[in-house]
Amino acid sequence: MFSELTRRLATQPLLAGLAVALSVVIAILGLMPSVYAAQVMGRFTAHGQMGTLVTLSLGLVLAILAEMGLRTLRHRLLEGICLSADDSLSVEILSRTGEAARGPAIGALEMIAGTYSAAKIAAFMDVAAVVLYLAALWLLSPAVGVAVSAAMVAAIAVELALSRIAAVAGAGRDGARGGIFSATEAGTVLSAVVHWMDQGAAVARVANVRETAMGAANSAAYAFVLAVGAVMVVDGTLSAGTLFGIGLIASRAIGTALKAAGTLNDLKRGQPAMEAVVRFLQSGKGSAS
Repeated sequence: MFSELTRRLATQPLLAGLAVALSVVIAILGLMPSVYAAQVMGRFTAHGQMGTLVTLSLGLVLAILAEMGLRTLRHRLLEGICLSADDSLSVEILSRTGEAARGPAIGALEMIAGTYSAAKIAAFMDVAAVVLYLAALWLLSPAVGVAVSAAMVAAIAVELALSRIAAVAGAGRDGARGGIFSATEAGTVLSAVVHWMDQGAAVARVANVRETAMGAANSAAYAFVLAVGAVMVVDGTLSAGTLFGIGLIASRAIGTALKAAGTLNDLKRGQPAMEAVVRFLQSGKGSAS
Protein backbone atom coordinates (compact mmCIF):
# COMPACT_ATOMS: atom_id res chain seq x y z
CA MET A 1 0.00 0.00 0.00
CA PHE A 2 2.90 2.35 0.73
CA SER A 3 5.06 1.02 -2.09
CA GLU A 4 3.87 3.61 -4.61
CA LEU A 5 4.48 6.45 -2.15
CA THR A 6 8.01 5.28 -1.42
CA ARG A 7 8.64 4.65 -5.13
CA ARG A 8 7.67 8.21 -5.97
CA LEU A 9 9.92 9.64 -3.26
CA ALA A 10 12.80 7.40 -4.34
CA THR A 11 12.70 8.79 -7.89
CA GLN A 12 13.86 12.18 -6.59
CA PRO A 13 15.70 11.53 -3.31
CA LEU A 14 17.07 15.07 -2.96
CA LEU A 15 13.62 16.69 -3.07
CA ALA A 16 12.24 13.96 -0.83
CA GLY A 17 15.02 14.53 1.70
CA LEU A 18 14.34 18.27 1.71
CA ALA A 19 10.63 17.59 2.27
CA VAL A 20 11.45 15.34 5.24
CA ALA A 21 13.77 17.99 6.72
CA LEU A 22 11.06 20.62 6.30
CA SER A 23 8.61 18.30 8.06
CA VAL A 24 10.89 18.19 11.11
CA VAL A 25 11.15 21.99 11.21
CA ILE A 26 7.38 22.30 10.73
CA ALA A 27 6.85 19.93 13.65
CA ILE A 28 9.08 22.06 15.88
CA LEU A 29 7.32 25.26 14.85
CA GLY A 30 4.03 23.55 15.68
CA LEU A 31 5.07 23.59 19.34
CA MET A 32 5.23 27.39 19.40
CA PRO A 33 1.53 28.05 20.18
CA SER A 34 1.84 25.76 23.18
CA VAL A 35 4.98 27.52 24.37
CA TYR A 36 3.21 30.84 23.87
CA ALA A 37 0.21 29.75 25.94
CA ALA A 38 2.43 28.49 28.74
CA GLN A 39 4.53 31.67 28.75
CA VAL A 40 1.53 34.00 28.70
CA MET A 41 -0.17 32.18 31.56
CA GLY A 42 3.07 31.91 33.49
CA ARG A 43 4.95 35.18 32.88
CA PHE A 44 2.42 37.74 31.69
CA THR A 45 -0.38 36.92 34.11
CA ALA A 46 2.11 36.93 36.99
CA HIS A 47 3.54 40.39 36.28
CA GLY A 48 1.15 42.03 33.81
CA GLN A 49 3.93 43.54 31.70
CA MET A 50 2.51 44.49 28.29
CA GLY A 51 5.97 44.43 26.77
CA THR A 52 6.22 40.75 27.61
CA LEU A 53 2.87 40.03 25.99
CA VAL A 54 3.75 41.99 22.84
CA THR A 55 7.12 40.25 22.51
CA LEU A 56 5.61 36.81 22.97
CA SER A 57 2.80 37.61 20.52
CA LEU A 58 5.21 38.82 17.84
CA GLY A 59 7.27 35.69 18.28
CA LEU A 60 4.16 33.56 17.85
CA VAL A 61 3.12 35.43 14.70
CA LEU A 62 6.55 34.91 13.17
CA ALA A 63 6.46 31.21 14.03
CA ILE A 64 3.01 30.82 12.47
CA LEU A 65 4.06 32.65 9.30
CA ALA A 66 7.22 30.56 9.09
CA GLU A 67 5.23 27.35 9.43
CA MET A 68 2.81 28.43 6.71
CA GLY A 69 5.69 29.28 4.39
CA LEU A 70 7.48 25.99 5.02
CA ARG A 71 4.29 24.00 4.50
CA THR A 72 3.80 25.73 1.15
CA LEU A 73 7.40 25.03 0.17
CA ARG A 74 7.10 21.38 1.18
CA HIS A 75 3.92 21.01 -0.84
CA ARG A 76 5.65 22.46 -3.90
CA LEU A 77 8.52 19.98 -3.53
CA LEU A 78 6.19 17.01 -3.13
CA GLU A 79 3.96 18.31 -5.92
CA GLY A 80 6.92 18.30 -8.28
CA ILE A 81 7.71 14.71 -7.36
CA CYS A 82 4.11 13.56 -7.81
CA LEU A 83 3.51 15.42 -11.06
CA SER A 84 6.63 13.90 -12.57
CA ALA A 85 5.52 10.42 -11.51
CA ASP A 86 1.98 10.98 -12.83
CA ASP A 87 3.29 12.26 -16.16
CA SER A 88 5.59 9.25 -16.63
CA LEU A 89 2.86 6.80 -15.70
CA SER A 90 0.34 8.49 -17.99
CA VAL A 91 2.69 8.37 -20.98
CA GLU A 92 3.50 4.72 -20.37
CA ILE A 93 -0.13 3.70 -19.93
CA LEU A 94 -1.69 5.70 -22.78
CA SER A 95 1.02 4.71 -25.26
CA ARG A 96 0.07 1.07 -24.68
CA THR A 97 -3.70 1.49 -24.44
CA GLY A 98 -6.14 0.95 -27.24
CA GLU A 99 -9.06 3.21 -28.00
CA ALA A 100 -11.57 0.97 -26.23
CA ALA A 101 -9.56 0.83 -23.01
CA ARG A 102 -8.60 4.51 -22.91
CA GLY A 103 -11.56 5.57 -20.78
CA PRO A 104 -10.95 3.04 -17.98
CA ALA A 105 -7.21 3.76 -18.15
CA ILE A 106 -7.76 7.50 -17.67
CA GLY A 107 -10.13 6.78 -14.79
CA ALA A 108 -7.47 4.64 -13.10
CA LEU A 109 -4.82 7.30 -13.67
CA GLU A 110 -7.10 9.94 -12.17
CA MET A 111 -7.65 7.77 -9.08
CA ILE A 112 -3.91 7.19 -8.70
CA ALA A 113 -3.08 10.88 -9.05
CA GLY A 114 -5.63 11.77 -6.38
CA THR A 115 -4.55 8.98 -4.04
CA TYR A 116 -0.77 9.32 -4.23
CA SER A 117 -0.71 13.11 -4.16
CA ALA A 118 1.51 15.67 -2.45
CA ALA A 119 -1.12 16.30 0.22
CA LYS A 120 -1.32 12.60 1.07
CA ILE A 121 2.46 12.26 1.36
CA ALA A 122 2.61 15.40 3.52
CA ALA A 123 -0.01 13.94 5.86
CA PHE A 124 2.19 10.91 6.50
CA MET A 125 5.28 13.06 6.93
CA ASP A 126 3.42 14.96 9.64
CA VAL A 127 3.38 11.76 11.70
CA ALA A 128 6.87 12.86 12.76
CA ALA A 129 5.18 15.81 14.46
CA VAL A 130 2.87 13.45 16.36
CA VAL A 131 5.90 11.56 17.68
CA LEU A 132 7.57 14.82 18.68
CA TYR A 133 4.46 16.10 20.45
CA LEU A 134 3.93 12.86 22.34
CA ALA A 135 7.59 12.83 23.41
CA ALA A 136 7.25 16.41 24.66
CA LEU A 137 4.12 15.52 26.65
CA TRP A 138 5.73 12.45 28.19
CA LEU A 139 8.72 14.57 29.23
CA LEU A 140 6.47 17.22 30.77
CA SER A 141 4.40 14.64 32.64
CA PRO A 142 4.23 10.85 32.21
CA ALA A 143 0.64 10.90 33.50
CA VAL A 144 -0.37 13.40 30.83
CA GLY A 145 1.55 11.36 28.24
CA VAL A 146 -0.47 8.28 29.15
CA ALA A 147 -3.73 10.25 28.99
CA VAL A 148 -2.96 11.74 25.58
CA SER A 149 -1.78 8.41 24.17
CA ALA A 150 -4.96 6.67 25.37
CA ALA A 151 -7.18 9.43 23.98
CA MET A 152 -5.34 9.32 20.64
CA VAL A 153 -5.72 5.55 20.32
CA ALA A 154 -9.45 5.81 21.04
CA ALA A 155 -9.93 8.65 18.52
CA ILE A 156 -8.00 6.78 15.80
CA ALA A 157 -10.07 3.63 16.44
CA VAL A 158 -13.25 5.65 15.86
CA GLU A 159 -11.81 7.17 12.68
CA LEU A 160 -10.76 3.80 11.26
CA ALA A 161 -14.16 2.28 12.03
CA LEU A 162 -15.99 5.14 10.33
CA SER A 163 -13.56 5.00 7.41
CA ARG A 164 -14.47 1.37 6.91
CA ILE A 165 -18.16 2.25 6.86
CA ALA A 166 -17.44 5.03 4.37
CA ALA A 167 -15.52 2.60 2.16
CA VAL A 168 -18.46 0.18 2.12
CA ALA A 169 -20.84 3.01 1.24
CA GLY A 170 -18.51 4.16 -1.53
CA ALA A 171 -18.32 0.65 -2.94
CA GLY A 172 -22.12 0.51 -2.99
CA ARG A 173 -22.25 3.77 -4.92
CA ASP A 174 -19.65 2.53 -7.43
CA GLY A 175 -21.61 -0.69 -7.90
CA ALA A 176 -24.80 1.28 -8.48
CA ARG A 177 -23.03 3.38 -11.10
CA GLY A 178 -21.94 0.22 -12.90
CA GLY A 179 -25.56 -0.89 -12.90
CA ILE A 180 -26.47 2.14 -15.01
CA PHE A 181 -24.20 1.05 -17.87
CA SER A 182 -25.32 -2.57 -17.68
CA ALA A 183 -29.01 -1.62 -17.91
CA THR A 184 -30.61 -1.97 -21.34
CA GLU A 185 -34.24 -0.83 -21.15
CA ALA A 186 -35.23 2.79 -20.51
CA GLY A 187 -37.18 1.98 -17.35
CA THR A 188 -34.33 -0.12 -16.00
CA VAL A 189 -31.85 2.68 -16.67
CA LEU A 190 -34.04 5.18 -14.80
CA SER A 191 -34.34 2.81 -11.85
CA ALA A 192 -30.56 2.30 -11.84
CA VAL A 193 -29.94 6.05 -11.89
CA VAL A 194 -32.31 6.56 -8.93
CA HIS A 195 -30.52 3.79 -7.03
CA TRP A 196 -27.15 5.38 -7.82
CA MET A 197 -28.34 8.77 -6.52
CA ASP A 198 -29.67 7.13 -3.36
CA GLN A 199 -26.30 5.48 -2.80
CA GLY A 200 -24.60 8.83 -3.34
CA ALA A 201 -26.81 10.36 -0.66
CA ALA A 202 -25.84 7.52 1.68
CA VAL A 203 -22.16 8.27 1.07
CA ALA A 204 -22.75 11.94 1.89
CA ARG A 205 -24.56 11.00 5.12
CA VAL A 206 -21.70 8.76 6.19
CA ALA A 207 -19.20 11.53 5.40
CA ASN A 208 -21.19 13.96 7.52
CA VAL A 209 -21.32 11.50 10.44
CA ARG A 210 -17.60 10.87 10.08
CA GLU A 211 -16.72 14.56 10.11
CA THR A 212 -18.99 15.20 13.10
CA ALA A 213 -17.62 12.23 15.00
CA MET A 214 -14.04 13.29 14.39
CA GLY A 215 -14.73 16.76 15.75
CA ALA A 216 -16.44 15.25 18.78
CA ALA A 217 -13.62 12.76 19.34
CA ASN A 218 -10.99 15.51 19.22
CA SER A 219 -12.98 17.69 21.61
CA ALA A 220 -13.58 14.79 24.01
CA ALA A 221 -9.88 13.90 23.96
CA TYR A 222 -8.93 17.52 24.64
CA ALA A 223 -11.37 17.69 27.56
CA PHE A 224 -10.06 14.41 28.97
CA VAL A 225 -6.46 15.65 28.87
CA LEU A 226 -7.45 18.93 30.53
CA ALA A 227 -9.30 17.03 33.26
CA VAL A 228 -6.24 14.91 34.01
CA GLY A 229 -4.02 17.99 33.98
CA ALA A 230 -6.42 19.96 36.18
CA VAL A 231 -6.15 17.32 38.89
CA MET A 232 -2.37 17.66 38.72
CA VAL A 233 -2.63 21.45 38.96
CA VAL A 234 -4.70 21.13 42.14
CA ASP A 235 -2.13 18.65 43.51
CA GLY A 236 0.63 21.14 42.78
CA THR A 237 2.50 18.82 40.39
CA LEU A 238 1.70 20.93 37.31
CA SER A 239 1.40 24.66 36.74
CA ALA A 240 -1.69 26.23 35.16
CA GLY A 241 0.39 27.74 32.37
CA THR A 242 1.91 24.38 31.51
CA LEU A 243 -1.59 22.86 31.45
CA PHE A 244 -2.70 25.37 28.79
CA GLY A 245 0.32 24.50 26.67
CA ILE A 246 -0.25 20.78 27.14
CA GLY A 247 -3.84 21.11 26.00
CA LEU A 248 -2.78 22.74 22.73
CA ILE A 249 -0.06 20.16 22.07
CA ALA A 250 -2.47 17.31 22.76
CA SER A 251 -5.15 18.75 20.49
CA ARG A 252 -2.71 19.25 17.64
CA ALA A 253 -1.15 15.81 18.06
CA ILE A 254 -4.53 14.06 18.01
CA GLY A 255 -5.75 16.13 15.05
CA THR A 256 -2.62 15.32 13.04
CA ALA A 257 -2.89 11.62 13.91
CA LEU A 258 -6.54 11.57 12.80
CA LYS A 259 -5.61 13.18 9.49
CA ALA A 260 -2.96 10.52 8.88
CA ALA A 261 -5.46 7.78 9.76
CA GLY A 262 -7.95 9.23 7.26
CA THR A 263 -5.22 9.35 4.61
CA LEU A 264 -4.49 5.68 5.28
CA ASN A 265 -8.08 4.90 4.31
CA ASP A 266 -7.67 6.93 1.12
CA LEU A 267 -4.67 4.78 0.19
CA LYS A 268 -6.71 1.63 0.71
CA ARG A 269 -9.47 2.99 -1.53
CA GLY A 270 -7.04 3.86 -4.32
CA GLN A 271 -5.00 0.66 -4.12
CA PRO A 272 -7.19 -1.36 -6.55
CA ALA A 273 -6.61 1.24 -9.28
CA MET A 274 -2.86 1.04 -8.76
CA GLU A 275 -2.97 -2.77 -8.83
CA ALA A 276 -4.99 -2.67 -12.07
CA VAL A 277 -2.41 -0.42 -13.70
CA VAL A 278 0.45 -2.66 -12.53
CA ARG A 279 -1.30 -5.73 -13.96
CA PHE A 280 -1.84 -3.88 -17.22
CA LEU A 281 1.83 -2.92 -17.50
CA GLN A 282 2.95 -6.46 -16.70
CA SER A 283 0.55 -8.09 -19.14
CA GLY A 284 1.15 -5.65 -21.98
CA LYS A 285 -2.48 -5.98 -23.06
CA GLY A 286 -4.67 -3.11 -24.11
CA SER A 287 -6.87 -3.12 -21.03
CA ALA A 288 -6.48 -1.37 -17.68
CA SER A 289 -9.35 -3.09 -15.98
